[in-house]
Amino acid sequence: MIVSSAMQNFGFANSHADRKLRQWDFVPEQKKWNMRWLFSIALLPVLSGCNQANPVLSQSLAPQHIKEIAERIDQRYPQQPVSERQALLQQVVTAIDNMVFVEGGTFEMGDFGWVGQYDPADMCEWPCGMPRDELWFLVPKSDSRPLHTVRLDSFYMAKYHTTIAEDDRFRYFTGLPLYLMDLTEEDVRDGLTRPYRERNPDMFNKDFPAYSKVWQEAKDYCLWLGELSGLSVDLPTEAQYEYAARSRGRYVVYPTDTGSIAIGRNVHDDRRIKPVGSFPPNPLGLYEMGENAISWVNDWYAADYYQTSPVDNPRGPETGTEKVRRGSDSLSSPQLAMTMWRRNEKPIMQEYYAQDSYRCSIQQSGPLK
Repeated sequence: MIVSSAMQNFGFANSHADRKLRQWDFVPEQKKWNMRWLFSIALLPVLSGCNQANPVLSQSLAPQHIKEIAERIDQRYPQQPVSERQALLQQVVTAIDNMVFVEGGTFEMGDFGWVGQYDPADMCEWPCGMPRDELWFLVPKSDSRPLHTVRLDSFYMAKYHTTIAEDDRFRYFTGLPLYLMDLTEEDVRDGLTRPYRERNPDMFNKDFPAYSKVWQEAKDYCLWLGELSGLSVDLPTEAQYEYAARSRGRYVVYPTDTGSIAIGRNVHDDRRIKPVGSFPPNPLGLYEMGENAISWVNDWYAADYYQTSPVDNPRGPETGTEKVRRGSDSLSSPQLAMTMWRRNEKPIMQEYYAQDSYRCSIQQSGPLK
């Protein structure tokens, strides 16, 4: 992940009210401040079309591929400073390196049930010695049923949520305003002269999950990453997310390293959001698939979709009014972070919340090189 020395490591305010942040639209008065703030980002020396003294190394991409990414960045953003283009190159390469290969396969998607009495701290091995037809539903809502067969091609899933630093650079290069950067009517009434984000830098640690109010903005980030990298980057599908959270479709309730919950070790013990990678990954190497921040996925939501879902690579209904989100967040009980739990939300939410985020995937079965 690209980080900046100008953005410091801070704590996160510990209250439910902190989630209720106001949306601040970008206004001309803030443009110069935004630009100065973004230009202050400390940049790593990396390969670009203008400077090849310090080549970027990659675990997954060949040198020629990296060179092509650098050329795309130079061609697309020639007006940007060399240092910013260098930083963007490093961000793209690091994001691809942080993709985890998920071998495809067949699994039973949905609420597979569990014994009536269980200990989240010491989960048994499904079906826990019980006949399958005597297991209890885990999710009260019926939209996670019926259990149905899904077959997925191989794909790649981002190891982490997209971070604030990564999302901010995307906004800078694409002309999107930084969120929470306008004075509200209440701020003006109270005599405040600086916007919320400037007043509360502790809520915007560079390595916190990116705030995401708008589904399309999350999707656009992934598509932008794909355009620059030359790879098929997008939001994951709902089926891909569940399959990966369940470590290739295993019957596990919690997407932790053990499948059980250890408060304070592999799940949160307070309501504070944490930098990405703060908890142990699941067996596939994916971090916080049910923790810290909830994630948008590609699919439209329909409560009855599982009744008609195709077997091969389902992508959700063709249309809808709400989008699916998967995972859970730091405000919710860890016991609710179940791998099969579906969450639905309008594609444009009311506010930018710290606990709403996203991660990308690569829709490609073969090697990246």
